[in-house]
Amino acid sequence: MTYAPPRPDARPSAPATPTRIEALDLVRLLAVIGMMSAHLLAPLALVPGATGPEAAAARIAHLLTEGTSSTLFAVVGGGSLVLASRRRLDEGDRRGAVLAIMVRGAAVTLLGLLLELVPSPVMVVLVPFGLSMMITAPLLLLGSRVLVAVIAVLTIAGHPLAMAVPGPVEFGTVTLLSLDDPVGVLRGLVLTGQYPLITWIPYLLTGIVLMRAVLRAQETGRIRRLSLLALAGGAVTATAAHLVPHLAAALGHATPGAWYTAATHTGTVADMVATGGIAVALIGMALRLLPPAQPLPSLRTVRGRIAQSLRAAGAAPLTIYVAHVLATGIALVTAVLLAGGDLSSMPWYVGGAGILAVHLAGVLVLGGVLAARGGRGPLEALLATAIRRAVRR
Repeated sequence: MTYAPPRPDARPSAPATPTRIEALDLVRLLAVIGMMSAHLLAPLALVPGATGPEAAAARIAHLLTEGTSSTLFAVVGGGSLVLASRRRLDEGDRRGAVLAIMVRGAAVTLLGLLLELVPSPVMVVLVPFGLSMMITAPLLLLGSRVLVAVIAVLTIAGHPLAMAVPGPVEFGTVTLLSLDDPVGVLRGLVLTGQYPLITWIPYLLTGIVLMRAVLRAQETGRIRRLSLLALAGGAVTATAAHLVPHLAAALGHATPGAWYTAATHTGTVADMVATGGIAVALIGMALRLLPPAQPLPSLRTVRGRIAQSLRAAGAAPLTIYVAHVLATGIALVTAVLLAGGDLSSMPWYVGGAGILAVHLAGVLVLGGVLAARGGRGPLEALLATAIRRAVRR
């Protein structure tokens, strides 16, 4: 499968595709909600002796969101790059398409560095996400077959390279305060950190390849067939990746850190195949339930208003993510101040099902406002303006 943007004077042979793919917005929102759950609820699963409904919900959240939410966010992000650049590529503006994505990535990286200064327990993903976008930008000009080969190479070589690099394994993400150690920062960003580029770039490339296939299937009327293939293929692949470690253990060949270890955030082949497969399956499921050619329900019904609010919220992930991190940091600082500096217990507004419900309610309210106004999220609108000005210059 190759991708060659048409010449500027070429005329499209198929009807123009819709401006947005609503299913992708909903999956993007699912990824953000998953990260919220991982930040606010899942940590309770690690409290010794925790019991009750909230502890059970925390264990479920930990199982479902640990490692998979950020991966889904990255894969959807790769698909979003295709949608953001397709107009310029269709017009033959290859330079503008690459530059726009690089500006977008630089802005997200800068925002991530600033957000990391907030005293919050959240491991902000914006720095590796933004850098991955910048590196991926010129790869948008390559064909999908080439990108599949790049994905395979990075997936296979990533973990061995990380293990071969001398030095400690960095836990956490890069901040402006850590830039005084450029060697450690570079090592953590590329190979050994919590979200290393060598694993994040394949996730973005997977989203690019998948979204190109979605757009082609949409033009040829085969979107339902493709969605079923993505759902089934992703689910089978993820299941197989999780079964391989158990098979190795049964055969007496279990080795910690081996390529078939599917533990999250390890960057092994099994980990990347499992998490990437889950992301592809979820996108396929969303496309199956809500094909691009099928609009959302009418806004005249209550069900339709909720669906439209969720879609609008999914189109504002940067605004929601930044607001979530800021709110989490403010809550933590407030709790420490109220406790006189000795925070021996976690108040409900710092972590738990209650504060997660508050954040989710905020997401729904923001989505309702954006749906009613028909506009973008504040940060998304600001970023779009910056990109237009930078590309114009």
